[in-house]
Amino acid sequence: MRLATKLQISGGIIAVALLLTVLLVFTQGLGKNDDQNWQIKQSVTGKVTVIDHPGWYMKLFATVWTYPRSEQRYFSQSPEEGGDKDESIRGTFNDGGTAQFSTMIRFQTPIDEKLRRKAHQDFSGNKENMVQAVRAHLVNCIKNTAPLMSASEHQSARKAEFTQLVHAQLENGLYEMVQEERQLKDQTDEKGDPITVLATRIVRDENGKPKISTKSPLQEYGISILQFSITGTEYDPQILAQFSAKKQSFLNAEKSKAEREEQMQERLMIEEKGKKEIVQIEIEANKKKKEATIAAELKVAVAEQAALEELQAKKKAETEAAKKLEVAKLNKLAAAEQAEAVRILAAAEEERIRKAGAFTEKDKGLAELAVKRDAMVAEALSKIPVPQTVINSGGGEGGGTDITSSLVNMKILAGMGMFDSGNERLRRAVTEPIAIPVSNPAPAK
Repeated sequence: MRLATKLQISGGIIAVALLLTVLLVFTQGLGKNDDQNWQIKQSVTGKVTVIDHPGWYMKLFATVWTYPRSEQRYFSQSPEEGGDKDESIRGTFNDGGTAQFSTMIRFQTPIDEKLRRKAHQDFSGNKENMVQAVRAHLVNCIKNTAPLMSASEHQSARKAEFTQLVHAQLENGLYEMVQEERQLKDQTDEKGDPITVLATRIVRDENGKPKISTKSPLQEYGISILQFSITGTEYDPQILAQFSAKKQSFLNAEKSKAEREEQMQERLMIEEKGKKEIVQIEIEANKKKKEATIAAELKVAVAEQAALEELQAKKKAETEAAKKLEVAKLNKLAAAEQAEAVRILAAAEEERIRKAGAFTEKDKGLAELAVKRDAMVAEALSKIPVPQTVINSGGGEGGGTDITSSLVNMKILAGMGMFDSGNERLRRAVTEPIAIPVSNPAPAK
């Protein structure tokens, strides 16, 4: 029994030893690296190896330090960002105002094997020392950038520029600065004089690029900045009071400006209204003037047309009168010639009778009456109204009677009483030569 008990105890001891050996092998004999990290392995013999691949590897009781490939940190006042401790960074502007800057920075740890070993050596194998080195350089960059502007300039228009300058100095190093006196814009003292401050300015080379006064210590270890942001700015109370006063002044100025613009708009509206009324008056006046001009031109045109018609009527009347006068002259001349012909014919007849010895007192009286009658007929013919239209047919080669002479002759015949109804003498007078009756002649002796 005692032997069996001893064997059981020995077996238990051996099992425990084997278990401890297995555990020791797995904990100290094997190592593991994740893809988001890299490691420094120092063997029991002092050999240092950089582990840059994910998975298990033979550790063999070596000491291992693990570093993240990239690190993201907040240096902030906000508990949601930086935790319970206030890690914001203070900056002083060129007007004496200060502000606490809350920031976020993400940087990449070294990727070169030699630089990884150097960072491991210099930061004592503690990644927090590497983070604090990055923060220390960030503090220098903020303190070097803040004097480039006043707190008012930063608050109103230059926040983005401030962030860009800090980021550039984080990567490249601190810029060389020079101090100079500068008058602050829109800021005056109690006497109303512009405030002059001692500000800084970036020194640039012949190409316009900023000169580097201190190289970035992060470059020495191959640490590169992947992202930088200023997540908040807390100005000191005096600066906030200054902002409030400036804001009120700005609001008052804007209010005055708005009132001036409103007055100007009202004045412009009145001017435009007056111009519109003037234009309307001018339009109405021009309309009336145009109507009067058209009426006057129409009146003149009507008068000219009436005058033209009157002139045409006058010319027509003169022409008709001239025609009538000409016809009257012709009628008068024809009557005179006819009367003369009758007189000559009567005288010849009288002479014939006288020579024939058969001319009596009765015949003589009739001849004188005929002569007087013909003279009266000629006078009456000269006073006869002449027709406005005269139809005249000319004679051809076969002869014919002129219409004017025919009318005159017919008038003479009517005066001699030859147009009695059924008078055969009318036909004969028109178609045959006129024969004047005489008394039978005395027989010749």
